[in-house]
Amino acid sequence: MYYQSQTLVDVAYKALKKDITEKVLLPGQKVIIRELHERYGISETPIKQALNRLITEGLVESIPRRGVKVRELKWEDIEELFDIRLMIEMNYVKQILQNFKKDLGIQQKFTANLREHMEIVENAVDLNDYFRNYYLDQEFHQLFVKSSGCKRIMQIYNHLGTHDYAYHIYRRQTREETIAGVKEHEAIYNALVSQDEAELRRCVEVHIINAKNKINKNLAKGQPL
Repeated sequence: MYYQSQTLVDVAYKALKKDITEKVLLPGQKVIIRELHERYGISETPIKQALNRLITEGLVESIPRRGVKVRELKWEDIEELFDIRLMIEMNYVKQILQNFKKDLGIQQKFTANLREHMEIVENAVDLNDYFRNYYLDQEFHQLFVKSSGCKRIMQIYNHLGTHDYAYHIYRRQTREETIAGVKEHEAIYNALVSQDEAELRRCVEVHIINAKNKINKNLAKGQPL
């Protein structure tokens, strides 16, 4: 870890995310700040601040009189959130098509995202690449919803937390499955470029249903998130 370019809160935040992803800290496990202080060699104050950031993101949760624990993700919650996400993305398709057509800046952001994302998933070697993969995945959908031009729905969308599951399926999804997801993004982008509303709706629905199915497959294997 490089302290020169990061605050201690940043270092603790990344260390916690790494431990959650690699199952050092398990879903449902109580987080003992003293133990984290000993593990990371960082004082308790930045660790608490990092935990607060993770509470906001939904990776850990604070329970009154019981402390902080790693959040457990249940299939029912995931399914519900993905259904809400699908509803939002489908509801604003017309506005997204219109705004995409006239906004060169958003078009360039989409192409940059797709270019980097495919490069990452084809050449990923470590956990940092994995984190970057899911950041780019989330960014793509944020760009999509942002193209609606509705600031309030963007705020709601960002608080859904439909990408939180990513920190619990490390090494469970194959490289081929991950690449297929990026290709689905490319299909969505191509429908935006061609201004084909019916195709765009189809691609968005296929992508979100496939994402749900991949998560559910892990649960079906008896591997809880």
